[in-house]
Amino acid sequence: MLDNEVNSNEGCWGQDLLRGHDPRRAALLAGSLWHARSLLKLISKPDLTILIQSISAEAHTFGIRHLAHAIATGSISDPVQLAQQIERDGHACLGAWLDENSALDRNRVLLRLPVGTAADEPAIEHRKAAGQLFSLVAAYLVAETQRYDDR
Repeated sequence: MLDNEVNSNEGCWGQDLLRGHDPRRAALLAGSLWHARSLLKLISKPDLTILIQSISAEAHTFGIRHLAHAIATGSISDPVQLAQQIERDGHACLGAWLDENSALDRNRVLLRLPVGTAADEPAIEHRKAAGQLFSLVAAYLVAETQRYDDR
């Protein structure tokens, strides 16, 4: 019953800031931008397979394509640690980006994430980079939505 109520009221609420896209996916895209230099250096097949299973091929490719926007200057060579950092930094950037919007818009996205992600308390460095990274992520998601709508 709640699903029907939410769907019937969707027109009143409008679209959320991520246009209905999965916030974890958006965070992984942002995190891959943050750590693009490490993504580029992680080339051994077993390591790459482990990483892609954690963050997705899409996030891996997105980060490498936008290498010029990388934030992290250090390199992480362990694929498990890199995946964890991508997720953490991506969620922190998502939280910082959401902080720039109304409480309603912020909560509509945050309620779709598990409790306790880094989106809850972004650090200063995430606040400084969030706008730049999420402008690329949002543009990518909008373009994807438009490609889907054009079909």
